[in-house]
Amino acid sequence: MKTKYDSIVKIKKESVSKIERDIQKINNAILKIAEKIEDLKESLFKFSFPSSGTFSKIQQAKIAQNALKEEIKTYENQLSMLQSRKKDLLEELKKANIEYEKMKYLQGEEIKKRIKEMRLKEARDMDEMGYLLRRKNGKIE
Repeated sequence: MKTKYDSIVKIKKESVSKIERDIQKINNAILKIAEKIEDLKESLFKFSFPSSGTFSKIQQAKIAQNALKEEIKTYENQLSMLQSRKKDLLEELKKANIEYEKMKYLQGEEIKKRIKEMRLKEARDMDEMGYLLRRKNGKIE
């Protein structure tokens, strides 16, 4: 049964679905970045300075170690931004779900109202048909 809320409900449902997809994408990105961070931390943990060699070799090792630390910090910043965005999207999802449920409720109420009207009309029509049949058969004086 078509109601004036059908298109609104559809739009609200699509909005909720889009936000859910965005959250899923962010979750996937968070997992990938977390894996990269873990790999880099493992590399940093396994990192060893040369026990012998020139001073420049030790400096190069220190630079490489610092580069790993900076890369970890960069990924951690990206991770925190994604987690912040996810938090924002969860709030949006909550609001969108509330709006969607409101529209679904209004749509349901509209359908109930129409069904009630149809039943009343059907009852009136049946009463009228019964009256006409009784009149036709000459039973009404």
